[in-house]
Amino acid sequence: MKVTVKFFATFREIFGGDAREFELDEGTEVQNLLDLLSDSPQRRKELFDQAATLKPYVKVLKNGRNIHFLDGLRTKLEAGDVLSIFPPVGGG
Repeated sequence: MKVTVKFFATFREIFGGDAREFELDEGTEVQNLLDLLSDSPQRRKELFDQAATLKPYVKVLKNGRNIHFLDGLRTKLEAGDVLSIFPPVGGG
């Protein structure tokens, strides 16, 4: 199945562009896809803390819905899904 991951703000530079497509097995969970994205120590550090938990300020949306309100990192992905990943946002 094909899934698209979109990156926003500083994550575009860190993850190499606005979006990437992945061909995944049925039943793949968000955690599995984030592990695939964490293919370097820098990328892993941007998403996860030392306990391998998603950093609380990183927002991950599946088709526009925050995974926090679904099954979290265990949210299953389906063909055609769009996963959006947002870094921390500052303002003033």
